[in-house]
Amino acid sequence: MKQDINRIVENILKSLMVEQDATNDRETDNAPSDAVDSPFTPAEEKFLGKFDAYGSTHLGIIYSVSDTGIREFMMRSGRDLNLTVGTLLSLLRQKVIKIVTYTGFGRNNDYTIELQLSLDDVKGLGTADKEQAEKGGATPSSADADMSATLPTTPEGPAPDLAWVINYGDLLSESAKITKKLLKTPLKEAKKSDIEIYIDNSRLLKRFPKEFVYHLRRMLTMMDKKTKTKLEKERLIADILDNLQVNMKLSPQDIRKSYEFHKNQKRLQKVLNKDK
Repeated sequence: MKQDINRIVENILKSLMVEQDATNDRETDNAPSDAVDSPFTPAEEKFLGKFDAYGSTHLGIIYSVSDTGIREFMMRSGRDLNLTVGTLLSLLRQKVIKIVTYTGFGRNNDYTIELQLSLDDVKGLGTADKEQAEKGGATPSSADADMSATLPTTPEGPAPDLAWVINYGDLLSESAKITKKLLKTPLKEAKKSDIEIYIDNSRLLKRFPKEFVYHLRRMLTMMDKKTKTKLEKERLIADILDNLQVNMKLSPQDIRKSYEFHKNQKRLQKVLNKDK
């Protein structure tokens, strides 16, 4: 099951990387480290340093291993943990970290990031975070970074700065708001680009899960953005037919038969007439 979780997360992260490439939002700081003996990039070291800074082999709370859940986690904790999509995907592939279920009381459905190395292997990477925390008089500022830590009831010395602490109930409420915004985003994009998937008039599409229809809409939206002329659209459709023929093991006659279904059955003729 743990392997399945990590494979699911990797597939989601690959999808997010494709989206970032499409919007030219490329991640930086992913070149090899200047240190000769370091197997990690500077970006990976910054994230792994958080394990050292917190003195814990577990970081973060992921409420759902799904597209929405990973997006929400990155928006909520990515900056605090020095974590980017590319860094998370790279370390998962290297098996330096993995996604595991969080078995604490009341959180059996949650997940966390587990370090597969010992804390000695990342010792020193969190020095900058520790120094910054000492200067600011507070521990590192991530609300859900070290889930096993609790505030002492009788602290020694000066009382710690609690400005960074977020009430768990408020955190769940804020996460729910972010999730709702994420769920509404595809609908807004579809409305803006006038892309609609007609399921009721489909032949087999109605049998597919909603996730398939969602990704089909996203794909059509991107195709519409990237093609400017009718000739480009025609050539793109030809490319897609080539790939469908190869991957679905269809003959040219099968492709022709599909075209005949489209031409003769006229499932969306009313919609096409409206566009004329």
